Amino acid sequence: MWGKLLVEKNIGFIYEHNRGHSIENDIVMKDGSFKRCGCMYEIFDDCVYDIDLAIQTAKDKGYKKIILLGHSYGCNKVIYYYYKKHPNILGIILASAPDMIGSHFAQSDDYKELLKEAKENIDNNEPEKLLHKMIEDYMYMSSKTYYNWYNDNSELNNLPVISNPERWNQFETIDVPILTFSGSKEEDYYLHLDLLKDKAIRCKNFEYKIIENTEHTYKNKETEIGNLILNWIKKLEID
Repeated sequence: MWGKLLVEKNIGFIYEHNRGHSIENDIVMKDGSFKRCGCMYEIFDDCVYDIDLAIQTAKDKGYKKIILLGHSYGCNKVIYYYYKKHPNILGIILASAPDMIGSHFAQSDDYKELLKEAKENIDNNEPEKLLHKMIEDYMYMSSKTYYNWYNDNSELNNLPVISNPERWNQFETIDVPILTFSGSKEEDYYLHLDLLKDKAIRCKNFEYKIIENTEHTYKNKETEIGNLILNWIKKLEID
């Protein structure tokens, strides 16, 4: 719905699937074979390749001004990408930006045991072996993915609202305008947008908003958010 509204206002919207889309999916390779991918098998750092391709696709279609938009876990990918590549873009939109590490540790009292299990499987040359239990009661995860996400030096830990308040080195590099918003009915760690503003030390144009009476999927708020994004973009063009 956001995309439909923006396209009607002559602003292109490209939705990028990546190797982390859905819990599990099969991607066709160049030789016609299939590779099993999805969130349960992905390596967070590889998002750089996916976003590179998305930006190049937009350029190939003739777009000159590009804004990166991420929702939920996609926000962590956008932040990491900007930190690694510092692309020439107009701005960044973060919808429901999460503390992935802090929220997981808060919900899982056995994460240290799971990390140990994952590392043992990797050392035994079984990186794609699934851990013995579901993660946060919604999906199984491969050993390589769990260890990549939740080890002490994980690059995914780039929005440490509750996990490690001083680890903001990726976020602090963003020096283009940022728009961020969350639903008022989301978990607490989505709602500290004033903290994000404080930590965006190189961003001179930071706008945030709590969208009232909605949650993570923004049901029934699509038009309101589309207009929020549209008005923010208009102000960028004026500036």
